[in-house]
Amino acid sequence: MGKVIFIDVDGTLLDYENKLPASADRAIKEVRKNGHRVYICTGRSEVEVYDYIWDIGLDGMIGGNGSYVKDEDTVVMHQLITLEQCKHIVD
Repeated sequence: MGKVIFIDVDGTLLDYENKLPASADRAIKEVRKNGHRVYICTGRSEVEVYDYIWDIGLDGMIGGNGSYVKDEDTVVMHQLITLEQCKHIVD
């Protein structure tokens, strides 16, 4: 049975210039080839996860600081704040 690997994006998977090191690309492809699943965990929303990040072969993500969970093409959870909560935060 494979393992599930969770990786942070900014400053971990990507360097501080938003570049993906070739070593990270190779490592993720290797662990997936060995039957493990790889997810990113990030404060980013899905739209902020650029194609070159997905292209390394991720199985999904936990994004928006935990408010959005996606497994392959299935959105498992997407929690939004209400308009009232938003107004309270802004006030």
